[in-house]
Amino acid sequence: MENLFWYIIPAAIAIYLVICLFYYLLQERLIFVPLGRKDIDAPVTLGSDFDEYFLEGIEGGSIHAIHIKTKSSRGCVLYFHGNTGGISRWGAIAEELTTFGFDVFLPDYRGYGKSRGPRTEEILYSDALMCYNKVREHYAESQICIYGRSLGSGMASWLAGRSQPGAVVLETPYNNLIEVARHHSRIIPVKFFLRFTFRNDIHLISTRAPVLIAHGTKDKIVPYKSGLRLFQGVKSEVRAEMLTIPGGHHGDLNGFPVFRSTLERFFNRYFPKAEQG
Repeated sequence: MENLFWYIIPAAIAIYLVICLFYYLLQERLIFVPLGRKDIDAPVTLGSDFDEYFLEGIEGGSIHAIHIKTKSSRGCVLYFHGNTGGISRWGAIAEELTTFGFDVFLPDYRGYGKSRGPRTEEILYSDALMCYNKVREHYAESQICIYGRSLGSGMASWLAGRSQPGAVVLETPYNNLIEVARHHSRIIPVKFFLRFTFRNDIHLISTRAPVLIAHGTKDKIVPYKSGLRLFQGVKSEVRAEMLTIPGGHHGDLNGFPVFRSTLERFFNRYFPKAEQG
C-alpha cells in the first residue's frame, strides 16, 4: 500500500501540471472565441445605413469596423463587443442603441471577422485608442459614449481612463480577468500565467466620466460580485451608478425593461437629444 502511494503522488502531480499547461497554451482560445470562416464570410445585414472601415493598427494589424448611422444623432456609441463572434453577430445587437438616438461605431478585435494581426493585451488597447480617435474625427468627445460588453469592458475601461468621453457604460463587466479565470478554474494558479488580465479595477479609477455598470445576479459567466467590486472601486467623485438586475444572466439584460429604462435615463442625463428639424 505504501508503494502504491508513492506511485499515485507523482502521477497526480503530473496530471495537475498537464492541466496547467493545457490552460496556459489554450488560454487565448478560451478568452477569444471568433466564429472562424462562418464569421468571416457572413454578410453584415442591418436595418440601418452603415459605413465600413479598415483601420491600420500597429504590428501590421488591420481592424475592420462599421459605423452605423441614424437620421438624427445625438452622439456616437463606441461599442466593444463580447468574446463570442464578431460584427456579423454583434452588429444587430449594437444597432439597438440607435433607438436611443446614437450612431454606433463597432470594431472587431484582431482574429475576429475581417480584422487581422497579432493580438496581445497592449495591442488591443492600442486598437481601442485608434478606434476612439477615428470616432473623434466626426464627434466631439462629449458626444462619445464608450460602451463595453463583457470582454469588451476590458478595452472600454482602459480607454475610459485615458480619454474624456461624455459617459461610459459597462454591461456585465468584470473587476479583472484574473477573478473570472479563478471562478472557472479554481485549482489553477491563473495569476502566474494569464497573459490577458484586463485590470479594469486599475484602469477605471482614472476616469472622470459618468459611469453606468449593469449586471445580473444570476450571471454564471462573469459573477455579479466581480462587477460589483468594479463599481465599488470607482472614485467617489465620479458620477457612477450600479444597475443590479435580480435574476439577470450574462446575455439577457436587454430583455429586462429596467435595463432599457435605465439606459434611457442615463443617456438623457449626459447626452442632449438632437433637435428635430
